[in-house]
Order: sequence, then C-alpha cells, then structure tokens
Amino acid sequence: MRRSTNKGVGRHLLLVLLLLVCGGLTRLGVWQLHRAAEKHTRFAAFVERHQAPAIDFDTTASRTSLAETLWRKAHIRGHFLELYVLLDNRVLHGRPGYEVLTPFATHDGRVVLVDRGWIPLPSDRNTLPEVLAPSDPTTLTGYIGAEPTVGISLGKTAVEAEIMAPGLFRVQRVDLEGIRSLLHLPLSDRVIYLDADALGALAVDWPVPGDGSARNRAYAVQWFTLAAVLAGIGFWNLYGRRRA
Repeated sequence: MRRSTNKGVGRHLLLVLLLLVCGGLTRLGVWQLHRAAEKHTRFAAFVERHQAPAIDFDTTASRTSLAETLWRKAHIRGHFLELYVLLDNRVLHGRPGYEVLTPFATHDGRVVLVDRGWIPLPSDRNTLPEVLAPSDPTTLTGYIGAEPTVGISLGKTAVEAEIMAPGLFRVQRVDLEGIRSLLHLPLSDRVIYLDADALGALAVDWPVPGDGSARNRAYAVQWFTLAAVLAGIGFWNLYGRRRA
C-alpha cells in the first residue's frame, strides 16, 4: 500500500515537473514570436521612411530629432570642406579599403559629416589615397543616418586618429563627439550617406537591413516542437505505458 502511494506521489511530482518544463519552453516560443513581431514592425517603419519623398535637410534638421528623420532621403545644399576622415578596415566585395567621410557646410551655417562611400586600400598603407571632393557649391542627395557603428571602440570619447597629411585623418571608429574635437567643427548629430550618383560620391553600396523576424519565428517553432515532443514522451511514460 505504501509503495503504491509513493509511486502515486512520484508520478504527480514528475507530472508537475513536466508541466513546468513544457510551460517554460512554450513561453520561450511565445517570446520569440513577440520578438519577430517587433522586428517586423521596426522593418516596416524603416521601409516606409526609406521610400518616402526626399525632405529638405536645411529646413527639417533644425525642427526634428534624429529619430524622426532617420533613414529619410534628404536634399542638402552647400559645399564640401577640405577635410577628410578615412574609416579604416572597411571591406567591399572582399577587398579591403576605407570609408571616406567629408564635412559639408550647408548654406544656413551647419556642418554635416557626409559619408561618400568606399575606396580601395592602396598597395602601401602609407600611400595617400585620392579622396578630394569638389569644392564648388552644390546640392547633394542622400540618406540621413547616425554615425557608422563599426570599428574598434576603446571606451574613450576622444577619437584615436592618425594624421596622414594636413586635413587627412585615418580612424578606426567614427564617434561624432570625437570627430568634432578632431576637426574643430560643430558637426551635426546626423550623417548623410551619399547617393551613388551624387557629386563627390565614391563606391556607394549601402546595405539595406533585412527584416530579421524569420529567424525568431524559426526559433519559436523549435521551442514549440520541443515542448510538444517532451509532453508526448512524458505523458506516454506516465500514463500511456501502463495501459499498453
């Protein structure tokens, strides 16, 4: 009698454990579905901004935050300054090179850092690359973004820059606060990523971020499947095998 009671208690404890584990796996699957929905919503907002008509940077930048204009196409009027920042260790189609950023002075007195695209690394790293930008007044078209989030961060505000020539700097990471100090310019908190056909553009190949939600949905299916399989095996061992 006591042995039968002990078996019954043990079976109930195993059932509770099984339910807890399966519940936890199911919650993980639901969390992954929520993450997928968040990513899909964020990507839809990006596509809407990316495909919206171009805005005028001079009139919009002073009235809106970076978050409101992020990845909007914009027209900007002014001229390039003779200062050049090379972001090191940038690879395009398997070739090493630099991403070239040049400050652009707008007609209303702002200074914006313009990412002009990529150039290949010379055979000798001490060779100065051709990065000159036209100095004549012009109107540029590109996308408004934040600073490039690539490179090595040393946890410092100042930018570790190598002076290659007067007005030409090589950096491992773009930090706008540090670049402001480096160039002694009141740079805007936005970066313009130049269109491929804009004046001064180099090799432009801006990657468009993907949705990213498919991976989370796949993880959700895995968690739900694991919970179902574990539940099936557990209930079979607890109840089905006695009746077989």
